[in-house]
Amino acid sequence: MQKPTTKQILHQIREFTGRASISYNSRATGEDFDAEVKKMQELMAEIQEFDKSLGPGLKVGRLVSWPQADGQAFYFVTSMGRRTVKLAWLQWLDAWQSPVVVDGEALRPAVERAIHATDGLRRIFGRRAVNPTQGGA
Repeated sequence: MQKPTTKQILHQIREFTGRASISYNSRATGEDFDAEVKKMQELMAEIQEFDKSLGPGLKVGRLVSWPQADGQAFYFVTSMGRRTVKLAWLQWLDAWQSPVVVDGEALRPAVERAIHATDGLRRIFGRRAVNPTQGGA
């Protein structure tokens, strides 16, 4: 399989964030709440497969998240600099935003650490999907 170009990856990110926003807004207006939550769960499964397909490490397209309140704040890596990483927000479930991200940017070490944690969980749990939207126990 051919490696996707940065342009293709950014297009896919726009598609994912657009779909998440539509589901979030439909859910917020009370339009068949359960159906929208199910759509969002299916979308997250698709996003996680996309993220896995990019391979480990910091790169454009990777999904990064930080715990926030009773959920997670999700972002996609859209570009990387020496000191900062630009991120696109994924409006997910409660639409949390992280204080780690300011004006669509985060310090590179914070992003690297979050991605390293995701990659580590994937190594530990192998083929089983890691679902950051559900708690363990």
